[in-house]
Amino acid sequence: MTTPHERTRALLWAGGFLIELARDTSLPISVRQRAIVIARHFPTIEDVSTLSEAGRSSGSECGLTPLSETPIDSDDLQFGPLRYSTRLEWPEVPESA
Repeated sequence: MTTPHERTRALLWAGGFLIELARDTSLPISVRQRAIVIARHFPTIEDVSTLSEAGRSSGSECGLTPLSETPIDSDDLQFGPLRYSTRLEWPEVPESA
């Protein structure tokens, strides 16, 4: 069974992984573009924080832990977690292709 701590950490890791996919030039352009489309609608670290705090203050458990209780190692996420400020450039197909 997944704990709230594990669920919160998984959301943060998945957002960071989408950034890695989008920026990895060794991947096919279609994979990188798909990662950007998904990242645009994926919860950011700010969203996760808001959801965890809102659930806690309203008394309705949303299944997430506050970020203060979910430490993320810098080694876990190469580019950090997905944030509102994360800017992912739309990869274009090279003209020579």
